[in-house]
Amino acid sequence: MTAALEIAGLHVRIGQHDVVDGLDLVLAAGAVTGLIGPNGAGKTTALDAISGFVPAAGGRIALAGVAIERHGPHRRARLGLARTFQAQELFEDLTVDENLRVAGAPGHAAGDTRLPAELSASERSTLALDRALAGHPSVLLLDEPAAGLDGAGRATLAKRLRAIAADGTAVLLVDHDMGLVLDVCDRVTVLEAGRVIAEGPPADVRVDPRVVAAYLGAPASAPAAGNRAAAPAPGPPLLDARGLTAGYGGVAVVRGVDLTVAAGEVVALLGLNGAGKTTTMLALAGVVPRWAGTVTVLGETRARPHRLARLGLACARQAQAPFAGLSVAEHLRLVRGPGAGAGTGGVLDRLPALRPLLHRPAGLLSGGEQRMLALALALAARPKLLLVDELSLGLAPQVVHDLLRTVRRLADEDGAGVLLVEQHPHLALGVADRGYVMARGQVIVEGGTGQLQDHMAGAGLLAPP
Repeated sequence: MTAALEIAGLHVRIGQHDVVDGLDLVLAAGAVTGLIGPNGAGKTTALDAISGFVPAAGGRIALAGVAIERHGPHRRARLGLARTFQAQELFEDLTVDENLRVAGAPGHAAGDTRLPAELSASERSTLALDRALAGHPSVLLLDEPAAGLDGAGRATLAKRLRAIAADGTAVLLVDHDMGLVLDVCDRVTVLEAGRVIAEGPPADVRVDPRVVAAYLGAPASAPAAGNRAAAPAPGPPLLDARGLTAGYGGVAVVRGVDLTVAAGEVVALLGLNGAGKTTTMLALAGVVPRWAGTVTVLGETRARPHRLARLGLACARQAQAPFAGLSVAEHLRLVRGPGAGAGTGGVLDRLPALRPLLHRPAGLLSGGEQRMLALALALAARPKLLLVDELSLGLAPQVVHDLLRTVRRLADEDGAGVLLVEQHPHLALGVADRGYVMARGQVIVEGGTGQLQDHMAGAGLLAPP
C-alpha cells in the first residue's frame, strides 16, 4: 500500500509536559490504523499536532511526500488532510444541511432543517463524519467517533470506515471502543505517556502484556451482574419521581416516568441513544423544566438546582466543561460540600489517577481526564445523592472499571444514593442494585440486575462495547 501520511519523531511539549514523545507512524492509503492508549496518553494531542492545531516541537509530517509540519491547519486541509473532533465541534446554530454546505458538501437533496441539538448521538457522529469527508480527503483523522454510540451505531460506523478505506483513503482511528478497533483496523499503535509501547496487527496488540497492563486491565476487573456481594438494605428514598414528563421546544422527550433512588443503593438507568435517559436525569435535577408529574429530591418538590446542590445533590454531566485556565487542584478547591467546608478530602484517594494532574490546567486534560475531573467535582461535594451521566464516555476500559468501583463505594461506605445513567448495560449492571430500562421516552422495564440482564440479553443489548 502507498504511504499517504508519514510521521517521524513527532514531539509535542505543552508547558512543562512532554505530551507526545517521538511518535513514528505511517498511514497507508486504503488502510485503517488505530491509535489507542489510556486516558492522557497523548492520542488527541497527536491528532492536534498532525492537523496543525497545536505546534510540534520536533519531528516530520509528510502528506503524500510533502512536508507539512510548518503549514497551518487550513493549508493541510486543502492538501487533503481532514479530521473530526472528540467534542464533534458542530455549528450548533446551523441546520444539518447548512453544516454540510459550510464544509463544501451539497447537503441532503431534501435539506435537513434540524439543528444539531435535535439529533441523536449517532446522527451527530454521522454529521461530523460527513462534514470531514466533504472535501474528499486523502487522509482522515478520527477522534473518538464511537463515543456515545450504541451497538447498532457502532456496527454502522464500522461498516462505513471500511468503505471509506476501500475508496483509497488513509484512516487514523482514535477510540476507546476496543471492539470497533479490533474489527476495522489493519494495524494498531498503542501510546502510554506519549510514547509508543506496542504496534502491530490488532489481534497481537490485544494480548500484548504491556497493553493489558497499561490500558485494558485484567478481564475480571469489572464485576459481573449478580456476582457482587449482597449490599445492606437500602435506606430512605432520596429521589422519588411520579409521572415525570419533560422535553424541549414544546416536544415531550420523556413521558410518565416513575423512578426512585434510596440511600445506599446504585440504580441504573439504561436504554439506547435517544431513549430519554439524559433528559430524565436533567429534569430530575431541575435543569430541564418538568411539564407534569411530581418529583421529590432530598425532601424538596419545587427547589431550584442551586438549592438542591446545597441539600446534597451532585451531578456529573456528560457535557460538563471545566474552566480551561484553572488547574485540577483549583477546581477541587472551588467545591464545597453541604456544611462541610473544603470538599477535597478523600477524593484523590478514590480517584488516584487525578493526583499527578493536580497542577495541570484543565484545558490541557484529555477528554477522558476531564470526565474524571467532572466526577471528582461531584464527589468533592460529599453528595447525599449523585446523578452520573454516561460515566464510560471517552474513558479507557480499566479507568471505567475503577470509576464504577468508586461509585459503588460511595453508596456502600457513605450511604449515598446513585443514579447511574449508562448506555452500556453490562457496565452498569455490574455495580447496580436494580434499574430501569427506557425506550422512546418511557420506562419499559424495571427490576433487579438479574431481571434486567435477562431482558437486555434477550433484546441483544448486553454485549460489551
